[in-house]
Parts: sequence; C-alpha cells; structure tokens
Amino acid sequence: MDALACPATRDTARRTYAGGRHQHGRVAMMKNAYVSLAVQTVVSGIIMYFVMFVMIDSLGSFYNNLNMFYMTLMMVAPMVVAMILAMRHMFPSRAANSALIIGSIAVFLGSYALIRTQTTIGDRAFTRSMIPHHSGAILMCQEASLRDPELKALCGEIIKGQRREIDQMKAILPRL
Repeated sequence: MDALACPATRDTARRTYAGGRHQHGRVAMMKNAYVSLAVQTVVSGIIMYFVMFVMIDSLGSFYNNLNMFYMTLMMVAPMVVAMILAMRHMFPSRAANSALIIGSIAVFLGSYALIRTQTTIGDRAFTRSMIPHHSGAILMCQEASLRDPELKALCGEIIKGQRREIDQMKAILPRL
C-alpha cells in the first residue's frame, strides 16, 4: 500500500512539509534581517562620514582621513546596538545579537582609543585630518552671526591664520 494513500499519512506529510517550509521561511527572514542590518549600517556609515564634511568651507579642503573614519565608527557602533535592542523581534538570535553588541562595543571603544591617542596618525594622516578641521574654523567664522567686535576681530585673525596653515599643509602633503 502506498504510504501517501493513507489519509493520516498524507495529513502528517502535509503538516511536516508546511512546518518545514514555515521554519525555512523564518530562518530566511532572520538571515535577511541581519543582512539588512549590515547593509543599513554600511550605508548609514557612508552617509555619516560625508555629512561630517559639511563643516568645511570649500571642497578644496575635503580630504578623506582616519580621524573622520574613526568618528564614523563611533557613531555607527551604537546605532547597531540601538537597532538590535529596539527591534528585538526582527533579530531573534541571542548568539548573533550578543556577538553584534559585544563587537559594536569593541569597535566603539577601539575607535575612541584610536582618536584619543592618535596611535595610527602619522604625518600624512595628521595633515589630511587637520585641513578639514581648519576649514571648519573658517566656515564658522565666516557664517556665524557675531555681534561682539572683539569676536569679529578674532575671527578675522582665525580666518587669515587657518588659510595660511591650510596652504602650508597642502604644500607639505605631496612630499609625505
């Protein structure tokens, strides 16, 4: 006798198949949630990195640099933790969540340490970080609605000094 000819066997086979398909669907959804988290983290990190350069006074002062990268990692790491905690239902794997949270904390602390100690920042990286930094000071002085005469005079000096130093760093950079 054919096993599927028996109604009870057919019903069990249907439930098993449906359950397996359902279970497979949950696993696929879970994997997609973690893939989506990874994609969102990378895309958000790229956006955050470039948004930090809004503070430069001109595109000529745009230089990719390690300090901005470390700052980006310090912003992205807590975002991963917040997303996992806020949307627990989308991220059901305790092991994966724990690994991501611990990894995010490590990335945050490591980036913090690298920024504060400047361990990986040599001559070239220093120069590439300082040009946008100086450019931000110029932008603030040019655009701030200052009323105090002493502050206005100070900003005039800041602009002159920062431009001179940017030009000097741009001249030094090719030999580094």
